[in-house]
Amino acid sequence: MRFLLTLATFASTAFAQTVHTVSVGSAGLTFSPDSITAKTGDTVQFVFKGGNHTVTQAAFSSPCNPTSRGFSSGFTGSRSESFSIILANTDPIYFYCAQLSHCQLGMVGAINPPSSGNTLAAFKSAATNARTQSTPSSPFGGVISIQGGAVSTAPGAVQSGGGATTRATGTGGAAATSTTSSGPKPTGNGVMALTGDMVNVVMGIFGAVALLV
Repeated sequence: MRFLLTLATFASTAFAQTVHTVSVGSAGLTFSPDSITAKTGDTVQFVFKGGNHTVTQAAFSSPCNPTSRGFSSGFTGSRSESFSIILANTDPIYFYCAQLSHCQLGMVGAINPPSSGNTLAAFKSAATNARTQSTPSSPFGGVISIQGGAVSTAPGAVQSGGGATTRATGTGGAAATSTTSSGPKPTGNGVMALTGDMVNVVMGIFGAVALLV
């Protein structure tokens, strides 16, 4: 019975992810909120509200410059767009807007920043004094939904519908265009993709519990 309860707990936990929404540019050069506390498996969805911005991951030691393996939404322009990542762990993640000078002007944020040491305030201060700024050539490391397309939590897929299109971004800054449902394919530190195999395993567990109870 303890084994069955453990399986049931695991299965329910797999579907207990939370979506954390961050508004980009709704109040000027800001991410709102600029600090998010999230758990492994949670989705962080950046919703672009105005202006021509990006959300781009940076290392704490190199603000205003993209990590070699992380995520970047690319510029949004005037489109109604969202960009989502799924957390692989609870390590701190720092991000910024790659538009010219926006990072130095304080448009930065963090996921799970520590309360001392490499805090969001310390990252923002370092960004203010950053002498270099880089912009990735194309989106990577997350899932983009244009014109109100729904972005699902993990496990699951981003659905295209209602006139929306989606782009599942890949590695190395290359984006693939898709008009069909596509699962998240984030890469790098702190983000992950949950595939259909995981869904099948969890559903199998549910079936086993139902048969044995």
